[in-house]
Amino acid sequence: MKTLLLSAAAALTLSATTACADPAGDAAARYVAWRGGPAFENARGLLVRGTTDNGRFQGAIERRIEPGRTLERFNMGSAATHRALIGEAGWTVSLSGQVETADTVTAKAAARRRLTTFDDALKGQGGATVSLQPDETFDGQSVQVLRITFDERNGQDLLLDRETGALIADRTKEDGSVTTTRYADWRTVEGVRVAFKEVQRIAQDPIETSITLTSVDIDPRPDAKAFARPASRRIYAFTDGKATTAPLPFELYLGSRIYIPATLNGHETHVLLDSGAEATVLDKAYAESIGIKPTAIVPAVGTGGRDVAELASGVTIRLGAVELRDVTVALIDLKPISAMIGKPLPVILGKEVFNALTVDLDFAGKTIAFQDPARFRPTPGAVPVPVTSVGGIHAIPAAIEGGKTVLMDFDLGNGSPLLVFPGHWKARRMLEGRPSSKSLSGAVGGLKTRDVATVRSLTLAGVTFRDIPAVFGEDDGSAFGNTRTAGNIGMPILSRFRLTTDYANHRLLLTPRADMVGLPFPKDRSGLMTRFNGSGFTLGLVAPGSPAEAAGLKAGQVITAVNGKAASELGVAGMTALRTAAAGATMALTLQSGETVSLVLRDYY
Repeated sequence: MKTLLLSAAAALTLSATTACADPAGDAAARYVAWRGGPAFENARGLLVRGTTDNGRFQGAIERRIEPGRTLERFNMGSAATHRALIGEAGWTVSLSGQVETADTVTAKAAARRRLTTFDDALKGQGGATVSLQPDETFDGQSVQVLRITFDERNGQDLLLDRETGALIADRTKEDGSVTTTRYADWRTVEGVRVAFKEVQRIAQDPIETSITLTSVDIDPRPDAKAFARPASRRIYAFTDGKATTAPLPFELYLGSRIYIPATLNGHETHVLLDSGAEATVLDKAYAESIGIKPTAIVPAVGTGGRDVAELASGVTIRLGAVELRDVTVALIDLKPISAMIGKPLPVILGKEVFNALTVDLDFAGKTIAFQDPARFRPTPGAVPVPVTSVGGIHAIPAAIEGGKTVLMDFDLGNGSPLLVFPGHWKARRMLEGRPSSKSLSGAVGGLKTRDVATVRSLTLAGVTFRDIPAVFGEDDGSAFGNTRTAGNIGMPILSRFRLTTDYANHRLLLTPRADMVGLPFPKDRSGLMTRFNGSGFTLGLVAPGSPAEAAGLKAGQVITAVNGKAASELGVAGMTALRTAAAGATMALTLQSGETVSLVLRDYY
């Protein structure tokens, strides 16, 4: 959970009994007096325990605040969160029990929540400012809006009863994402009013969570042991005393998707390797077919938006001579993504395998090997690249168009060369004066229309790639709203290296493939953004300025054949090869109406 009880509470810059000459000060004074006056102002710590319910599953919570540090535990079946955020550092335990170092952005968010728990933020600590916004109607009630601002993307609105100063609800903004929390069942504990009931929802999130407290302690005795970093659970085991698998062949589907043969709970299958997935994901229907049942639900955020993921534990995945045991997985309907890429997608293998093992990818030979990190020895000549845990996944340094080095998501599950996040491209006005168009982009959460343009260069591990087709996202509640990193580097770039992940030593090892680094990147030259239904390609979007637009094609039309070959024979792979062919190539499209339309491919962005 991102927010627990009292994360929204705030207090006053002045004593509750002091007369305030400004409206914000008057509103804050009423609020602090209502919360308990001096007892509230003097409080510095908090320990709460309780129960939580999201409409399907129930669980337990614990949150401890001490000066300079926060501990959070959330346990609801398979959804178990345990983390400590200390200053600008800390640690977090993943769903499968792997301990990771907390990133600075997450730790700073926890520090801001500590400042708003009592009266520190309203004293200006952490750079906070306070203002009174226009009154609003909230749940049918007129409320005052007392705003605490840390920066453009982080702050909090306290929604107060105008007469009494009672806290009705709050809106907490963290990295642009807004969580609304409603409060009830206020009781006095050690002179401080505490809400024993809250209901919270993140904007655009389908899950609403309620919390009921069972105990509250103001200024609990410090407990250093509670903040000690736990040992990471070892989830892997090799057979017959081995320390590595033999090189396993993989399919490089569409040149950008790594499919590996595997068994899951004894069932033969294949998995799509995805370093950008915070957890391993199973298709819901596939999970049900092999008897895996959910025991929790959590929000799922992807480049297409927000969705709900069910969770299940006790999953074993075998890859050659190594097993990942008792993995907690997410269950999501992967059929839309499968239809988009044109291949069955029963399992997405996420970050657990990278956290646990050293993973060696030989793209030239199309083989992968998994090794015990304690016995791994790097290949001479490989370029070490630091890898950092950021917001649950990992990021690497790169430079866009000769700019300063920035962190970018390392994403073997991204079939596009490059995604650029709005926090980076908007500040630099990257689309101004640059030919651009639109495309459909996304995965979890669905597809959305995004800007596309060509990035002139990207430098990674000392290699500079040029003329890279890139998707430019918006801050719309999807993964594109991330400001922890500047963007996302995908398979068409990463596959141009011999690549080894060595998270145990906080690095990737990259060896450029001399025959690949200078090749042009595949690029759509048709403007046909289609969805394949097995017998035809439905136009979801006709790209502005493209040959498809010039030919008069419209969204909703269905293509049944291309160059005389039926859509059912072409499939997604065949259509992709045709629309990314060289400029000057032609495509003769047969529409469901019987009409034939011809396109001449060209670069349009």
